[in-house]
Amino acid sequence: MEKEKFEQKRLILDKERVLTYSQLYCPLECRYCFSGDLQFEQQNGVAYLTTEQFELLRVLPDEIKLIMLGCDTEFFQNRVDALNTLEELSGLGRNISLVTKMYLPPDFIKKLKDVDNHLREKGNSLTLSFSIPCIESASAWEPKAPKPEMRIRSLRLAHDNRLDTLIAIRPLLPTLSNDELRSIVEATSGYCKGYYSGPLYMKEIETSLLGDLPNLHIEKMQPHWMPSGNMFYKIEKEGQMEFLKATIEKNGHRLFEGAAEAIAAID
Repeated sequence: MEKEKFEQKRLILDKERVLTYSQLYCPLECRYCFSGDLQFEQQNGVAYLTTEQFELLRVLPDEIKLIMLGCDTEFFQNRVDALNTLEELSGLGRNISLVTKMYLPPDFIKKLKDVDNHLREKGNSLTLSFSIPCIESASAWEPKAPKPEMRIRSLRLAHDNRLDTLIAIRPLLPTLSNDELRSIVEATSGYCKGYYSGPLYMKEIETSLLGDLPNLHIEKMQPHWMPSGNMFYKIEKEGQMEFLKATIEKNGHRLFEGAAEAIAAID
């Protein structure tokens, strides 16, 4: 019953974490994005978290150690609002994780480090994930997002400011070659504490994006980390995750299932 109370306000309790889903429209419109297919309407110009969501986050169950932001939109599309949200959440005694595709300039990275310092005073931390699921094929999959090179520049700045950083190669796009996956890892391995990945989820199978790829495993399912009532196709390419894992390990890092697992390992 307690979980239902949170889910009604788009806060998904999952083991030791809470995933926050907003009503804030994402302007990046990546071709693999699932947020526009979720069972609630997204809008422009609304707060990332509502007053009701903030109130519920203040009374999270004790076992919830991690607040995850940016699950269904670009958290940093408005830096002022994002920073205000982080500052308000930093007093709740929980770790905070967020994922972004944006370029973050040096002065803003320093403000994020200030939030991290405040969290660490109470034994918590801020983890910043950069979403880089493609490089050479970014123009096809992420036509409106900042270029991967700009995200990598922000990653280096965050790393230089001693923020905990992760790389999200999520979704793992079945159209990517092994060379492209290798290029992502080699461009980022010196500036992060690990990687996480996961399958591509699509509401409908779009052959215009996927083409006629062999060795695909497709399963229709309800992802446990999405609000209930959302059925998607999970699409995986045979052997691709294994190749990514081996490449990451060759570069001295681990591949995790998700950010929560990675954060627990690096704490």
